[in-house]
Formats: sequence, C-alpha cells, structure tokens
Amino acid sequence: MSTTTPQNDAKKVANRTIVQAAVLAFVVLLSIVAWLAFDFILLLFASILFGVLIHGVSRWLCSKTALSYKLSMGVFFVLLLLGLGGGGWLVAPSIAEQADALSDSLPEAVERLRERAEQLPWANELLQQRERLEDSLPDGSSAFSVVTKVMGSIVGALSSFAIAFAIGICLAINPQVYVRGLLKLMPLGYRPRAAEVLDESGSTLRAWLLAKLLEMLLIGVLTTLGLWLLGIELALVLGLIAGLLSFIPNIGPVLAVIPALLLASLEGGRTVLYVAALYLFIQTLESYVFTPWMQQRIVSVPPALTIAVQLLFGLLAGTLGLLLATPLAAVGMVLVRMLYVEDLLGDRPQATDGPSD
Repeated sequence: MSTTTPQNDAKKVANRTIVQAAVLAFVVLLSIVAWLAFDFILLLFASILFGVLIHGVSRWLCSKTALSYKLSMGVFFVLLLLGLGGGGWLVAPSIAEQADALSDSLPEAVERLRERAEQLPWANELLQQRERLEDSLPDGSSAFSVVTKVMGSIVGALSSFAIAFAIGICLAINPQVYVRGLLKLMPLGYRPRAAEVLDESGSTLRAWLLAKLLEMLLIGVLTTLGLWLLGIELALVLGLIAGLLSFIPNIGPVLAVIPALLLASLEGGRTVLYVAALYLFIQTLESYVFTPWMQQRIVSVPPALTIAVQLLFGLLAGTLGLLLATPLAAVGMVLVRMLYVEDLLGDRPQATDGPSD
C-alpha cells in the first residue's frame, strides 16, 4: 500500500522545482559566458578545425605507409613546408609585383568609373546623394576609415588563424587525450553515443575542409587561366584572390569579381563583359558540378541557412565569424540530426532491408 502523504508530495514538487531552477540558471550562466567569450569560442573552433585536418591527413599517411602516426604528422609538415616554400619561391615575386600593380590600377579604375557615371543623370544624382551623406557623417566615418577597419579586421582574422593553427597542432599530436577528457564529462550511459557524435562531427569537418581546399584550388586555377587567356595582365593575383575568397560561400565570389571588373573596365566594355562571363561560368561550374559532388560526401547545408548563419556570425564576430560560419553550420546540422532528431524525437533512419529473393 502506498504511504505517500501530502507532505512528501510537496517535498518532491519542491525538489523538482529546485532542480529545474538550477538547470535554468546553469543554461543562463552558460549563455552569458558564451556571449562574453564568443571570440574565444570561435578561435577554439578554428583550432579544432585545423586539428581535425592535420589529424585526418596524418592518419591517412599512417594507413598508407609503415610510419607511425607522429612520424606521418612530421612528414605532412615537411611536405607542407616544401610545398609552400617552393610555391612561394616560384610565384611570390610575381604575386607581389602584380599586387603592387593592382593597388595602383584600382584607384585609376574607380576614378574612370566615376567620370563615366557623372555623365549619366541618374548616376550623377546618386553620387551627389552619397557625397551629402558622407558630409553629414562624423570625420571618423569616411570611406577611408571604413576601408581601414575592414583591412584591420582581415589582419586580425589572419592573426587569429595563425594562433588557431598552432593550437590545432597541439590538438592533433594526441587527440585521444582531449576526446577522452570530454567524454568523461558525459553520463556513463551516454558516453558511447557521445563518442559517435564526436566522431561524426570530426568526419564532417574533415570532409568539408578537404573539399573546400580542393574547391579553392580549382577556382583559383580556372580563374587564373581564364583571365590569362583573356589577356588580363594581373591574372595571377586576381586568381589568387578568387581562390582565397571562395572559402566564404555566396559572399566570397561577389567580393572576388569586383577588382577583376574594375581592372577590366580600363580595357573597355567588351573586356568587362568577357570577365563577367568568365566568373559566371566558373561559379556555375562550382554550383552545379563541384558542390553536388561535395554534398554527396558531406552534410548538405541549405543556401538560405548558410547565408543566415553568415550574416549572424558576421555581425557577432566580424571577419572571423564570417569565415567560420559555414563549418559551424555543418557541425550544427550534424548535432541537430543526431541529438535532437534521432535521440530526442526518436526519428532514426531505418536500416535498409536486403534484396528479396
């Protein structure tokens, strides 16, 4: 026979309320800490991204050779340094020379474009409105200061990535130490599932990053060759810009085409059309050939979600957030699928039956 009393029921309700309040307070505290240390969290994620890449390549070398894991990592760094050093020795002088020429040519192209725009009534009116707006802003809000802030943000992001790469090396030297430490924070019964989630997240990051590096190389080479065939003198530096900016989906290609079009405007309207057609062809090839192939091997992030995450993290953390928005969205989709859809909702994929006789 049950011996529960109203007093016991009240204690259970009070204990449950205290636990719920404690959980809510912990979530709020964790959210505040995450908000205050958001840049640090992004830097830590970038370190994990580099660590996953180094670990994946080193493990692949280890499986294909008789070398140990740490020796394979050493071979990877030697090959990386040789590749960067050899590439820098071959093309660095040309890139530096073309970068100087580009920095000299872009202001001239902008000035010519402005002169042509002043001949059009509607464009001239827009320019006058922009000048009035600039005059009404404080002195620190000039276009030069905006460009300076953008360049400072890019330099800061590159510095952060250098730090993240160093931390990523430390993570890749002995990743199991960190994985085991993280799993020990989980309840005993959920540790096997947590290990599956970590393994799937790591595989997704590794596949995404390798595919993205291949995509950057492809776009850089195709852009350089195409501009060279069109007779653009600064094809190498423009191809390098296109390859690097392709790391940022949707926004990067738009930023990459601007200096190419400005430079082509010095050659005439027909050259501008040819350059625009070239960039459009390369982006079409990337969107309809390479991206579908890549999405068969990694998690597919919907374009609308990608843009929304880019805008959100760009506003929260500037250039660093914009660069890391897409891999964060990819990992987020893995966590939502495995932890929420499969575990909480119970919507697990059914195993396919074998062929019927």
